[in-house]
Amino acid sequence: METNQKLKQFMDAVNRSTDAEIARAEQEAEQKAQQYLLDTETHCKADHDRALAAAKSRITAKYQKQMSQIGYQGKMTFLSRRQMLLMQLFAELREKLNAFTASEDYLPWLKKLLIAHQPETGAEILLREADLKLQAELASAVQQQVSFRADPMILLGGLSILSADRRRCENHTLDDAYASQLRNFYRNHKIGGGDE
Repeated sequence: METNQKLKQFMDAVNRSTDAEIARAEQEAEQKAQQYLLDTETHCKADHDRALAAAKSRITAKYQKQMSQIGYQGKMTFLSRRQMLLMQLFAELREKLNAFTASEDYLPWLKKLLIAHQPETGAEILLREADLKLQAELASAVQQQVSFRADPMILLGGLSILSADRRRCENHTLDDAYASQLRNFYRNHKIGGGDE
């Protein structure tokens, strides 16, 4: 019986050892499974966070682009409207200048200019083509011997006085005054074009 008992003890010892080995293997397998699940969850969370960050980045970039386009379109609409109003304002000024040069007040104004800025002998008075018909009346306002000629650059009216030596020119044209007003308006309102 002793042999049976020893065999049984040996079998029990083997079974206990096997059970312990199995329990340890199960525990290791469970720990590995839990670690694998944790690693997978961490990896999935990282992938999720990256995907979410990429989606947010794309949406933000798209939103910024749309806002930029809307801002640009709004600015262009504003600038276009402002330019249209500015051109309308200066077109009205041009019409008033044209009405003035067609009025009875224009010749006396030209004479006043010549009296106030007496040209030297030999000077040349530059006028627009349409004003050459006024040279006889204008010559009566000048005390020196001068000549008159048309200047194709004078479109609105007024006159320029070119010195006898042809080195100095006094510009008293409506064209210059108009251009100066336009430049000043651009400059004073910080609109592009005021420094040209």
